[in-house]
Amino acid sequence: MKNVALIYPNKFKGGISCLAMHILHHHLNKYRDIRCDMYFLENYSQIKNRDAIIITLQYENDYFNVVKIVEKLKNKNPEAIFIGGGPCSMSNPLPLSDFFDVFVIGEIESTDIMYRLINREVDVEGTYFPEYHGKSKENFKSIKRVYPKKLGIEDYPINQFTHPSGAYGKAYLLEIGRGCPRRCKFCMARSIYYPPRFRSLEDLTYLVDEGLKHTDADKVALIAPSVGDYKYIVDLCKYIKERYNIQISPSSLRVDTVSEELLEVLDIKTLTIAPEAGSERLRDYIGKDISNEDIERALEVAKEKGIDGIKLYFMVGLPTEEKEDIEEIISLSKDVKKKFRKVSISINPFIPKPCTEFEREPFNMESKATIKYIEKSLKRHGVRVSYENFNSMVIQCVLSRGDASLGNLIKEYNKPNQLLKYLKKKGLLSKYLGALE
Repeated sequence: MKNVALIYPNKFKGGISCLAMHILHHHLNKYRDIRCDMYFLENYSQIKNRDAIIITLQYENDYFNVVKIVEKLKNKNPEAIFIGGGPCSMSNPLPLSDFFDVFVIGEIESTDIMYRLINREVDVEGTYFPEYHGKSKENFKSIKRVYPKKLGIEDYPINQFTHPSGAYGKAYLLEIGRGCPRRCKFCMARSIYYPPRFRSLEDLTYLVDEGLKHTDADKVALIAPSVGDYKYIVDLCKYIKERYNIQISPSSLRVDTVSEELLEVLDIKTLTIAPEAGSERLRDYIGKDISNEDIERALEVAKEKGIDGIKLYFMVGLPTEEKEDIEEIISLSKDVKKKFRKVSISINPFIPKPCTEFEREPFNMESKATIKYIEKSLKRHGVRVSYENFNSMVIQCVLSRGDASLGNLIKEYNKPNQLLKYLKKKGLLSKYLGALE
C-alpha cells in the first residue's frame, strides 16, 4: 500500500473549492494499493512517512507557502517523491524546480501517470524531471503536454467534500468545460487547456444526479472559463432547477452570453461581468471581443430580471493603453451606477503570463497610480473599488516569468515584500518585469 498526501498550499476554504483537489483525490483512491488523503495549510504539518507528496500549484503567490511546506516535510517524509501539478506547473515550474522531484505537464484523467510516478517510474509521458531534463526554459518547453481529448465521467469526483466556509459555500462542483473557445490574448487558460472541450448534456445531467445523491450540497457551482459559451447551458440549468430547485452559481459569464432565459434560470442577485478594458478599441486589441452594445444589452436584461448588483472586472497597464482608455473605465462604471443600486469594480494590473500572446510584454509599474486614480474618481459616485495588494501582483509577475535561480530567493526571502525589496536592491526587477526579447 502506498500512502499519499495531496496538499493545497493555502487555506482550507480555497482548497475545498478547488476541483483539481477533488479530481486527484478521487483518481488516486480508485487504485486498491493507494491511499490518498487531503491536506491544507492548516494541517499539512502532521504529514509523515508518506510514499508520495503531491502539491497542486494553482497560484504563483502560493510559492512561498509551497517552499515552506516542502522544506518542513522533507525530513519527516524521507522516502517521499514530491510531485507538482496544476496550471503553474504547466506554464512555468522553473522557480520551484529545486523543490520537486517531478512536475506533471498536463491533465491526468484517463491516464496512469500519477500511479506510475508514485511507483517511481521515470520514463512517463507528460512529466518534467528537473534533475533529469535540466532546469532551463528550453528543457521544460520540450516536454509534450498530455490531456484527454474528450472529458468523460470515469475520473469525475461524484462524492465531494463540502463546507460552508468554502469559496462557493456548500457547493457541488460541476465542471461543464475546460479550455476556452475565445481569443483573449492575455489569458493563460486559453493555451494551457487547449483545445476547448465541453461535456455532453447527458454526461452533465448524470453527474448532477449522482453528485447531489452523494455530496452534501445546497448549490451547484458551474465550472468553466466561459460558462455561457456552453451550447446547452440553459437546458442544463433548467434541468437542475426543475429537478432539484437548488441554487446554481456560475464561475464566470461573458457579457455577450447573458440572456433573459439564462438569468431567469440562474436566479442571481449580482451579475458579474469582465469587460477587462474600458474602451471598445482596447477590448478589440486584447481579443476580448465585447462591444459597448453587448454590455448595454446585458445590463438591460439584468435590470429587467430585477438584479440590483453589478460587479465589473478591469485590468490596467494593458499593451497600447492610453489615458482615454482609463477615462472610459471611469465613465462606464459611472453609467452603470446610474442604473443599479450596488456597483463594484475589481481592478488589477495586467500581468504578462507565459503561454499567452502577450507573454513578452512588459509589466507596467505605473498601474498602481492608475488604480488609485480610478478609485478616487469613483469614490464620490458610490462605486466600490477593490484591488489586490500591488506588491503581490508585481511578485506574481516575477514568479510567473521566473527561472530556476528564483528558488533559493523564495526560500530566503519568504514573503512577497521581502523578495521584492531584495530584487529592487540588486537591480534585478527589470529582468522579470521588462519586455522579453
